[in-house]
Amino acid sequence: MNSSHTTGPVVVGIDGSTAALDAVRFAVREARGRETSLRLVHVIEPHLQHETVYGAPDVDGDYARTVLDQAAVMAKTSDPTVIVEAIVLQGDPAKVMLSEAASACLTVLGITTENSLAAWVLGSVVHTVVESSAHPVALVRTFDSQRGGAVVAALGDAEVSAKDVVVAQAFQEAAMRGASVLAVHAQAVSSILASALSGPPDGLHPESAMDVRLEPFGANYPNIRVASVYAEADAGSELVAVSDTAQLMVVGHERDRVPGPTLIALLRHSECPVLVVPHA
Repeated sequence: MNSSHTTGPVVVGIDGSTAALDAVRFAVREARGRETSLRLVHVIEPHLQHETVYGAPDVDGDYARTVLDQAAVMAKTSDPTVIVEAIVLQGDPAKVMLSEAASACLTVLGITTENSLAAWVLGSVVHTVVESSAHPVALVRTFDSQRGGAVVAALGDAEVSAKDVVVAQAFQEAAMRGASVLAVHAQAVSSILASALSGPPDGLHPESAMDVRLEPFGANYPNIRVASVYAEADAGSELVAVSDTAQLMVVGHERDRVPGPTLIALLRHSECPVLVVPHA
């Protein structure tokens, strides 16, 4: 769990898509591991609300209740012990979900490609929440509860620190799952050449810097197996390839900045859920 915010429910955006149901099943596991509740949220946009004649069917409300009921049944089937709340809210989906994220320990969103309109709407929500949320956001294209594999910590060029949020989150997630941690640092050739000319900022080769970042967390989690990979390759391509055998990808994102090419590549192509951890 992100030490900056460990209270509140796990919030899931529900839109009726298959990806949203996968997000629910993923979120149930997260809620159980965090010993918290699950909050299912469906948002009705203002322009979809029509003045209705007395006695006319409430199409938007009926759809909202249908998809929330379906999601709630999925959650209870996955784990009857997790407390589930389902709620319909009105407003701009991106703004509403960002508001919900403010009081959540984790926000989970499904990423759909079922049709272009749904992908466009959800893409707007995902970008807004990832860009501005102060708390972790999980993005789920597909989820297999039986899938094993490591929890991957995607290491960029963040400063080595005891508050290394990506590594900390990866170890916490691995402990919750009984999984191993695989730290991956991919560096493009152009970046390698630039570093060779200027010298590494901390005086360490990237492989040595990885060991420094991992060492204190490994000491705190002695039962978790740790491996690391340094690759001279495009980060997005390398992480997408690694996702094929991973059960979770943990990446960092600087708040109030548009998601970069590495994160965009993962959102489009990752074969496992992606957990985005914000940092200042």
